Amino acid sequence: MVRSPLFSFVWSHSVTASPSSLSPRRRPGRSGWLVPVVAVLLAVTACSGGDGGSDGKSNNADGGGKGVSTKDDGPPPPKFTLTPAADTTGVAPASPVTVAVDRGKLTTVGVRSQKGDVVAGALGADGRWVSKGKLSFGATYTVQASTDEVTTPTTVGSFTTAPIPGGSTSVRASSILGDGKTYGIGMPIILKLSNAVRSPAQRAAFEKTLTVKSTPATSGAWGWVNSREVHFRPRTFWASGSAVHVTVDSAGRPLGGGLWSRTDLTIDFKIGTQREVKVNSATKTMQVFEGGKVIRTIPVSLGKPKYPSSSGTMVVIDKRKEAMFDSSTYGLAVDAPDGYRTKVQYPLRITWGGQFIHSAPWSVADQGRRNVSHGCINVAPANALWLYQRLAVGDPVTVTNTEARVKAGDGWTAWSVDFASWLKQSAAGERATDGTAAN
Repeated sequence: MVRSPLFSFVWSHSVTASPSSLSPRRRPGRSGWLVPVVAVLLAVTACSGGDGGSDGKSNNADGGGKGVSTKDDGPPPPKFTLTPAADTTGVAPASPVTVAVDRGKLTTVGVRSQKGDVVAGALGADGRWVSKGKLSFGATYTVQASTDEVTTPTTVGSFTTAPIPGGSTSVRASSILGDGKTYGIGMPIILKLSNAVRSPAQRAAFEKTLTVKSTPATSGAWGWVNSREVHFRPRTFWASGSAVHVTVDSAGRPLGGGLWSRTDLTIDFKIGTQREVKVNSATKTMQVFEGGKVIRTIPVSLGKPKYPSSSGTMVVIDKRKEAMFDSSTYGLAVDAPDGYRTKVQYPLRITWGGQFIHSAPWSVADQGRRNVSHGCINVAPANALWLYQRLAVGDPVTVTNTEARVKAGDGWTAWSVDFASWLKQSAAGERATDGTAAN
């Protein structure tokens, strides 16, 4: 499900491998963030030499008279290795914390901030302790650990994460796509950003925090529509029935130039029927395809030469039962010769600039014969209702043979260029959706 951007982290964890016969007991004054381990005391008895003579000399064979030391200092204490290194500052909150020891086995590890937040983690097969989740900005963490040899927790070191980024240095991501929704085969994955990401290096760093997986697998690329919006499209339309999972794992990661990302979220959606709409201004007809076959041919009237409809492959952005169309929204006064303010039925939006497929009972006589609209695709009321009931957000609409070309960004226009051209808008390049490198 979609998760809200996070950065209030509270984790709790304690890892212990102490023998089960030892009963953990809280030491007086301890906070309890490490599982206590009872120390085992080994009694060491020093034995005397022979039965020394009355003169106090030893019975050494060589009669040297020097005492023999029985003191054994033993091996040096285990050496802990902490990553990030002790006293490091400016640590990225997404950085993992690891603790290793050069001898013996870790039995407890505790990582806690000055606010008392405890970081979760686990021992790996290689014997290292590795944290889970992410740290907080602007926090100092202290790390303690013990081993099967040194059972008293030892302070391994402390480190401090980067300060909380300010508004202009913080980027949060959101998406209009909803969990569990079903979209058309041309639906792009859309992420909107709270601040601009401008440089190629910053964009590549952000793209690398994004993962798209689909069943069946395909490949595609993220493309920057502008500095605050990035879309993903496959090489070809999504396969009907695809299940798509999107992961944004960017929270706590630096993008470069003092810019930090602040969002973790996931999105799960599905792709519906294989459906396309093709409109030809030369013949004034619309064809609706499902499964590669034409299921309906509809007479249409497009934009007249003064207000041409846009050619190119667009996508259904929105669908409504009715809407008020007002020419003043794009600079043409309602009382001007070509002005209007009209309520229309079953509008399907395909551009932000105001091009729709909609019911137009006033132009039925022109549909299939001549173009008379202000840029929209006019259809008869019965056909408009059928389209409204049939088409889904994300269904591609390809228009040909008009006097104008759709402008990049005027709607969801990722499909208005070929894939090679789309790749030029990507900073990190093509990626497979099965978790492997593309090609």
